[in-house]
Amino acid sequence: MNGMDRQLRDLLDAAVGEPPHRVSVEAVRRRVTRRRVMECVAGGAAVAVIAVIVPAGIGALGRGPGLSAGGSAVVPTVYVSDDGPGGTVTPITIATNTPGKPIKVGRHPGQIAITPDGRTAYVADPGSTAVIPIATATNTPGKPIKVGPNPARFATRGIFIAITPDGKTAYVANVPSGTVTPITSATNTAGKPIKVGRAPDFIAITPDGKTAYVANLDSGTVAPITIATNTPGTPIKVGSGPVEIAITPDGKTAYVANQNSGTVTPITIATNTPGTPINVGSVAAGIAITPDGKTAYVASEGSGTVTPITIATNTAGKPIKVGRSPGQIAVTPDGKTAYVANRRSSTVTPIATATNTARKPIKVGRGGPGPVEIAITPDGKTAYVLAVFPGTVTPIATATDTPGKPINVGRIPGAIAITP
Repeated sequence: MNGMDRQLRDLLDAAVGEPPHRVSVEAVRRRVTRRRVMECVAGGAAVAVIAVIVPAGIGALGRGPGLSAGGSAVVPTVYVSDDGPGGTVTPITIATNTPGKPIKVGRHPGQIAITPDGRTAYVADPGSTAVIPIATATNTPGKPIKVGPNPARFATRGIFIAITPDGKTAYVANVPSGTVTPITSATNTAGKPIKVGRAPDFIAITPDGKTAYVANLDSGTVAPITIATNTPGTPIKVGSGPVEIAITPDGKTAYVANQNSGTVTPITIATNTPGTPINVGSVAAGIAITPDGKTAYVASEGSGTVTPITIATNTAGKPIKVGRSPGQIAVTPDGKTAYVANRRSSTVTPIATATNTARKPIKVGRGGPGPVEIAITPDGKTAYVLAVFPGTVTPIATATDTPGKPINVGRIPGAIAITP
């Protein structure tokens, strides 16, 4: 345990009264941050290193080239938020891997989600309890959109902003109020908050755009929201500490990673009924599904493994050893490789999905919370890895698993997203 992790555990013990040995460091970060926000205390350095996840296919990645407001193609760009002094988002041009001028967005920018057409990047700024839209054609921020308390701040491996496949609505989770705020993208106006449960921690939307599923960390439930009417359904009981949801490409099943239970709960979407929990190892964390919908990969932070689940039978395969504290998983568009961010090893482990074998780890970052987030370009050629320490984004050529020169993006990078 490094000094920062120890400090975070001490903070949790004092703030929420839980024995430090019973929860993971990631849970510490979530709960300490949430408590500090509810107490209206500005986040300090120990908390500000937490990142969020923007999985491919939901808000971050789409299909086909996006168009700007003027009809021109959107330049393929990586956007990285920085919670350090200044509160900025740095655009990185993918063709040259050069960072552009930082965009001023607020006090504590966190998660980023990009519309499927690539025209707008939405940035959560808990410091001003708002979401800031950025016009990607010009990289200019628009007027902040007021939402609820704590819009998507630093919940590791959480997706607090999700955008519908048609790009018409963005859903933003408000942790302290237990609500989700819908934003109409055409006008950038916030709708009435939707009550979902205690500590909403992740939002995933079905491929048909009909339902948004919200994981409630402290309720142990998943709340379905009917998108056409923005009405919540009956919460679905899953395991303890649901932290992430992945939905199969056919839209039939949602898989929920339950951090404290070390399980994954499959939910049949047609009936919103949970199935038998699947054991995956200590501290279930990131989850990703292959594009063919055959396999779900689940990282177990406490076990240092990734467990493959055969979706047809909901059976867990042999755990794959990766690195220390594996978190987010990103799968290439061709489905051949799953990349795993190992926070405490400062490595990324590529897994060959055909054989479920781990390849040689790729060194990224140094010490502390190293790689915490991965985003893969729509063409599948490059994986961009965000490392909190030392505040860089490293491009990895997926054809050879070769890392490129790290790109400096700020003092406390928080999240990463790529235009479609």
